[in-house]
Amino acid sequence: INGPIFALLALDSGNYAIPENPAAAVQATRDMYVDEILRRQLPDGGFSLLGGSGSAAGAYAQADPDITAMALQTLAKYQDRADVRRATERALACLSRLQNDRGGYTTWDEDNVESVAQVIVALAELGVPLDDPRFVKNGRTLLDNLLSFYLKGQGFRHTAGGGESDLMSTELAFCALVAAQRAKEGKSSLYRMVESIQPETPPRPRENGGVGLPGKHADVKAMPMIYPGKSFADIGNHAARSSIEALAARGIISGKSEKTFDPDATMTRAEFAAIIVRGLGLTEKATDVFADVPANSWYAGAVGSSYSYGIVTGTGPSTFNPNGNITREEAAVMIARAAKLAGLDTSLADSELRDLLAQFADHSSSSAWARPSLAFCYREGILPREDIEIRPKIPIKRYEVAEMLFRMLEAANLL
Repeated sequence: INGPIFALLALDSGNYAIPENPAAAVQATRDMYVDEILRRQLPDGGFSLLGGSGSAAGAYAQADPDITAMALQTLAKYQDRADVRRATERALACLSRLQNDRGGYTTWDEDNVESVAQVIVALAELGVPLDDPRFVKNGRTLLDNLLSFYLKGQGFRHTAGGGESDLMSTELAFCALVAAQRAKEGKSSLYRMVESIQPETPPRPRENGGVGLPGKHADVKAMPMIYPGKSFADIGNHAARSSIEALAARGIISGKSEKTFDPDATMTRAEFAAIIVRGLGLTEKATDVFADVPANSWYAGAVGSSYSYGIVTGTGPSTFNPNGNITREEAAVMIARAAKLAGLDTSLADSELRDLLAQFADHSSSSAWARPSLAFCYREGILPREDIEIRPKIPIKRYEVAEMLFRMLEAANLL
């Protein structure tokens, strides 16, 4: 399994295109590599060198912490796929179970530095804090365990039982320390090297994850990944990280700067129209419907297209209020209209609508025109049903927009 693992780590480190082999019967793709890794996941949630290949007898039938961690390092960039996210959670749970009471890992009956180093790198790639309670045993963190292998002025030794330092152990421990330091400073992770690489030509798109639903509008299309591994310094531990990264990798949503996303900031109506249009792969085309949308504004094409496709209307007969903050109920309405365009069934019976919204204490404060869309979003999980309030009139936050759009596109098979 280390074949596809290392292939993807190398390819994705700098957004490299997969070289084509004209003599090959099948051209390799990133999704093929990911699918092979997922196919090899063991019943215990982990991975081993030969596990899942038909040769998983004996020791290979149980998870190996090193291989499990390396698989997670690779899968970290593919968290936009629901099957990858599920596999990741199972693998993390497995690594948590395998961690010993000294905060490290025992492989082939010996505590060793390489295993804990690989797990540290994996957590850093996934944005999981190293002091996550799942990975603290008897008050000892992964870093505590790693440093126990250090010999002052010499480097790191392989096992906890003694011996001199060696080159491989020191190299892997150094990688782990760098990964931990970069995570602490909010920098991109060890295997996300795009910030220091300046390609002469734009990266080639990566294959799509979906082709859409049969009932979608003919103009709706899945957006390819053009910036795999794209992330922001201020979303490392954010719950919406995978949604934000999935959209940013496709150029659907951008940050406030190259380095920051500002997840808790609000979003304007024009910005929301732009990400909806990009999310559906629609061509921007300006119209002269709204007097407050200048033809030379950056958002004129996005607002024009979103109006033409029935995703937005306006705040009045000839006004759109492009710079006004979009509210939660307005976002739900636009998302629902986009979902219908993407082929999803947005219809609800009156009783279903009533039952879906009745669970929220403030449902009566929502606008009547927004309730069908709000109910649809809660039914489909686009908005979290575990919320106790809708808060329909308050401005929606950027991370909430990313989560809503990601879930809708996923449901529409456009990711």
